[in-house]
Amino acid sequence: MATAWPWPYPKSYTQVKNALPVMTVPMNRADPFFERDATGWQFIDWKTGHANLHYQLPNNRDRTVAFNRKTGRPEDQKYQNSKNRIPPQ
Repeated sequence: MATAWPWPYPKSYTQVKNALPVMTVPMNRADPFFERDATGWQFIDWKTGHANLHYQLPNNRDRTVAFNRKTGRPEDQKYQNSKNRIPPQ
């Protein structure tokens, strides 16, 4: 069984220097023992002229990454603020 290691590497992975861009939200690694983990639906909305992505994942809260006109970049609507992030596994 093969699982992909997420990028960016978790801070627990000490073999590589951790130098992440500010807007990067670290990914959790998929659980190889839960067959639906890291799967789900992704919906893309182009109505605004920018790609707004909505993710529906099993056993997780829905997630939206949308273009923020104030900052001029796509941002996670809930987890962009580091205080709201869920710690990696």
